[in-house]
Amino acid sequence: MINTQYIALSELKVNESGIIRDYRSKGPVPYRLRELGLVRGTRVLVKRFAPFEDPIELAVRGYSLSLRKEDAAHILVSRL
Repeated sequence: MINTQYIALSELKVNESGIIRDYRSKGPVPYRLRELGLVRGTRVLVKRFAPFEDPIELAVRGYSLSLRKEDAAHILVSRL
């Protein structure tokens, strides 16, 4: 069951953090994101957006990760 207080990772602003709580869909996209280290309970920080706000640069688990906004929309987070 998806909690309504969670927002999509793509909705966070620069310098905002969140904790990954769930995924909006099933299938290959969330599976690939988990392989990149974006698992439940992980803290992510939005470092910056590229021009036109796509992709998003994230700080996660001690490294920087660029993620398409479309893929970030699949990840639900609770804002910190």
